Amino acid sequence: MTTQLSRRTFLQLTGVGAAGAVLAACTATTAPGGSSEEGAAPAGDTQTLIFSSYTWSGYEAAMKDVIAAWNEEHPEVTVEGQFFPEDYWTKVQTQVAGGTPPDVGIADYGRLLTYAKSGILLPLDDYLQVDDFPLDKMLPGAVAQYRWQEGEFDTGGEGGKMYGLPSDAQSQILAYNKNMFDAAGVAYPTDDWTWDDLVAAGQAITKADENIWGMQMISPWILTKGNFLFSANGANHSADFKQSLLDTPESIEAFKWNWDLVYTHQIAPTPGAQSQTNPFMSGQVAMVVDGVWWISDFASIEDFEWDIALFPKHPQTGKRTTSVESDGWWIFQNATNPDMAWSLMKYLVDENGQKRFSELNYIVPSCYEEVATDWYNQSPPDSRPKALENIVQDSAKVDYTYFDFFTIFDAYRPSIERAYADGTDIEAAMMEAAQIHNEELTKAWDKFSQM
Repeated sequence: MTTQLSRRTFLQLTGVGAAGAVLAACTATTAPGGSSEEGAAPAGDTQTLIFSSYTWSGYEAAMKDVIAAWNEEHPEVTVEGQFFPEDYWTKVQTQVAGGTPPDVGIADYGRLLTYAKSGILLPLDDYLQVDDFPLDKMLPGAVAQYRWQEGEFDTGGEGGKMYGLPSDAQSQILAYNKNMFDAAGVAYPTDDWTWDDLVAAGQAITKADENIWGMQMISPWILTKGNFLFSANGANHSADFKQSLLDTPESIEAFKWNWDLVYTHQIAPTPGAQSQTNPFMSGQVAMVVDGVWWISDFASIEDFEWDIALFPKHPQTGKRTTSVESDGWWIFQNATNPDMAWSLMKYLVDENGQKRFSELNYIVPSCYEEVATDWYNQSPPDSRPKALENIVQDSAKVDYTYFDFFTIFDAYRPSIERAYADGTDIEAAMMEAAQIHNEELTKAWDKFSQM
């Protein structure tokens, strides 16, 4: 049965607009006194904007279509697209260091604070004010990741400056293979499911000798975002970002529950035993926890029926928590024509851009009642509106928007991954990870204070 998302439900879930109000388009109106596009070149002059992004299947073609539509309004501009399938951030760092950054680039909320603190990014507040850009029509959690208050070690502070705009709103989902559930006589996941219910279903489905598994092990990357971790009342770090909390009983419980899927309950294959192809898409596992962006790939599945469900609740705390995150766009400080760069970036996040990408399943819209409602009512999966509940009702701010996160995470992640890969003591691994985490947090604070 397909679950439809009504306009009323969308507004209630997102908290956007009062009852009976019409959600205004995110397309900005031109403020009295001039537009941010007054920097446009005189007729006959040609400008070049460099647009930079990583890419994946189908994305580059979709992006070029959106840019071409913007170009129809700005024929005097040539947009040079730089699309990198691998090592994107390394290439950008090299460009910045060499003094040749792109004008507009795809944004990463995990790097925003580090880039903003380094002076790499252009604050957008003047443009937002001149164009009266309706940030209040975007999901607040997505917007917060692009706001940084000078002196703060994390993003999201009130009164800070905006260094990017969200193009989407993402979370994680629990996807399941309906055929595998039916074959095992197991009822589909419900909104009341707990962690224990997931394990019980996985045990009923698993036939290890036939390489049929109930669940896929969750990556440390997904857990670190806050999924399952916050449900157990765990945390990655203290509120002041000065102490690791990976070694607390609550945090260990969440990471050990995932470890137990393989080594205690034996309902998931080891990471090394999983096939090279996506184990869920190939019908090897019945359930997977991963990003909502996988819906675009899952939509191509023809061999079985699938759907998505809310995350299960913690059996004791009763909490169900996932994280909200957002990709987006930013302008580099040394952009050759920041006014025109803003015009392009604004187009990418307005109704035109989001509608184009939502039609291709590449993003979950971060605003626009009509666009977002259409996306959530597409099929498959039948229960797509569950993704909105994950994003809005049960979500917390994704837990890697603080300063120098990727350097820190890359240092302690191997300790956890080794335990997941070979079955060694997960508690000892978490203790080791916490020690490394503490060392890296100290280094990060020293670096932060000296910049």
